[in-house]
Amino acid sequence: MWYLSNISRFSAALLVSSSGLALSAANAQEVSFDGSQATTAVAAELSLASQALHDQLQLLDRPRLATWYAANDYAPIWDAAGIDTLTAVLQAAPSNGLPAIRYDVAQLRALQAAANSSPDSAAMFEATASDIYLRYAIDVSTGLINPSSLSRLIDRRRQVANVADLMDGVRAEGANPAFYAALEPQAPVYRALKNELVRLAAVIAEGETQPRVGPGRSLRPGQTDERVLALRVRLAMQGYTDVAGDSPVYDTLLADAVKAFQTINNLDADGIIGPKTLEAINADPTQHYQQVLVNLERARWMNFDRGARHIWVNQASYMGYVIDNGSVSLETRVVVGKSGEKYQTVEFSDVMEHMVINPSWNVPESIASQEYLPDILRDPTLLARQNIEMQVRGSGRIVDPRLVNLSQYTVNNFPYVLRQRPGSGNALGRVKFMFPNRHNIYLHDTPSRSLFNRDTRAFSHGCVRVQRPLELAYLLLAPQESDPEGMFTAVLNTRQETQINLTVHVPVHLVYNTVFLNDLGELEYRIDVYGRDPLVFDALADVGVTMPTIQG
Repeated sequence: MWYLSNISRFSAALLVSSSGLALSAANAQEVSFDGSQATTAVAAELSLASQALHDQLQLLDRPRLATWYAANDYAPIWDAAGIDTLTAVLQAAPSNGLPAIRYDVAQLRALQAAANSSPDSAAMFEATASDIYLRYAIDVSTGLINPSSLSRLIDRRRQVANVADLMDGVRAEGANPAFYAALEPQAPVYRALKNELVRLAAVIAEGETQPRVGPGRSLRPGQTDERVLALRVRLAMQGYTDVAGDSPVYDTLLADAVKAFQTINNLDADGIIGPKTLEAINADPTQHYQQVLVNLERARWMNFDRGARHIWVNQASYMGYVIDNGSVSLETRVVVGKSGEKYQTVEFSDVMEHMVINPSWNVPESIASQEYLPDILRDPTLLARQNIEMQVRGSGRIVDPRLVNLSQYTVNNFPYVLRQRPGSGNALGRVKFMFPNRHNIYLHDTPSRSLFNRDTRAFSHGCVRVQRPLELAYLLLAPQESDPEGMFTAVLNTRQETQINLTVHVPVHLVYNTVFLNDLGELEYRIDVYGRDPLVFDALADVGVTMPTIQG
């Protein structure tokens, strides 16, 4: 083992972030640079083994890896124990929803077997081991896919992996499986999704042997129906084991299980087996498996410091949260963009800087020309009744729509800007919360309170309506006001549009998780109202992620 003789001299502290992740804070793609210049000058002074490793590293598209080895005198780091641990982790990659084919264990073992034959063979083994390790470490901690490449509605990039930290870490702890476990996202939902993947794989492997609840009229508690037998089996398969049996009576115990199932699936918890509940109960486990794979990837995208205090809006569950040091300080229902692509709420993160009390609403140009113009043509008094002023675009001069021949204009040449003044009927309600972004999306109050009672709450033009806006305002003002509620109320009573800058800026994360943990620590599934799950799954399949197979 001539090339490993000095490995024991090289040890280092594990340099990873507080979450166990070797990630930089920058939210951007890896910045490439030419690391070869830093090593070319010393190449002539290298030993035969070091020269061979230097040359192999130049063949890889990893300049920062080459720089790391140069800074560490080209000392090899991979011994037998480290490779054994690495290969075991790579073979278990599917447990993270990652494709084992992406990490060629057979090639790595073959190179290891031949490593003692020559300096070139040893160098090829060393460089390949580090290359495969980095590929896995980056995949498991930041994701397989660049999310922004999937859709203009996903404005998010993978985090940048700190190659030096990753290499320092594996040099110090590469034989320890716990080191690799720490590379995974540490959020509780990630562990729950991994466990769910195991459960679903077992169900799929057994094949679809359970009966499905047949179509027909809605099943109601108290009824006797042969379909109840299948209902008992389907619920028992999903963990409601106390309802198993051979009674066709839809009894109270079964109704309670159905209500619990409806609750975690965001359905009306009325115990009635209608079309939506029937579809959810009969769901194919392969569909759920795909959803879990997709949401594991989404969890990796969000594997960075989200802020000690941050706002988390899950569009798929229509819920928003203020999180303080890992605990929920405020929970609120939200309304998000309509399901049509034009109005969907975008996935992205930004920082809230201020709120506006008694906001005016600058009607977006598309809404003004496509929605308001036809209505004004039918009723010229509409704008006055809704407290909206019409201004000439550019000059800002206010005009009376009743004195203008609007029939000459279309959606393509409407020359006016609409602005709704502050007031009780304003579309933004009493307050809006601003995190300036290129999508012009923000959180706000709304006078349309009834929509919060709906199970599916995709009704807006893209912004996020908040059911509890005043509580959110008080919470955000608390770090800078001794009496946040009193201060807010005083400004509100002026009826004047007023911007309040936040002394503590708050990160805002608009995410789209169709499988997530509820307040009880249980996984819940949601309908993919925006149709984004297939985009992610197809991209995962393109890089080798596969579905489990049915045995036999």
